[in-house]
Amino acid sequence: MELKPGLSALVTGGASGIGKALVVALLQKGIFTTIIDLSEEKGKEVASLAEIEFLKFNAKSEFPPVVFIKCDVTDTNEIRAAFRKHVDTYGGLDICINCAGISSPIPFDKDRTDGCKSWRLTVNVNLIAVINCTQIAIQTMQEARKPGAIINIGSASGLLPNVC
Repeated sequence: MELKPGLSALVTGGASGIGKALVVALLQKGIFTTIIDLSEEKGKEVASLAEIEFLKFNAKSEFPPVVFIKCDVTDTNEIRAAFRKHVDTYGGLDICINCAGISSPIPFDKDRTDGCKSWRLTVNVNLIAVINCTQIAIQTMQEARKPGAIINIGSASGLLPNVC
């Protein structure tokens, strides 16, 4: 898929790290972007920065260049609502980038909890949410009868055990 002005993208985890860099790069190319993140402060900060970048390289538009939506990607209802808002704002979805990811604050072998705030949450964000977002993106693109691109970002830390 050629990245060209006027397309729209939705980026989970777009308020920091690789997601933030992708948001800025997409907006520099003139691609309307929705940032999905749990951090409202960082999300709004990135949206402001990205809008400035958009306007450096592109003319004003009838659509907002960037939208931030505070969203817990592990909550299917919230993520569905975020996709709906994106489509309502931009008229469709061309690119979905699943970049939200976390690591557990407790090493797996030391965790004596039920995992709901550690390993289980990590699995829900890094795997289940990616599957849900991919499925919603496919359904969204199929409903519009318009193909697009779905990119799932992973981390090398997922390949290496965090056990001593």
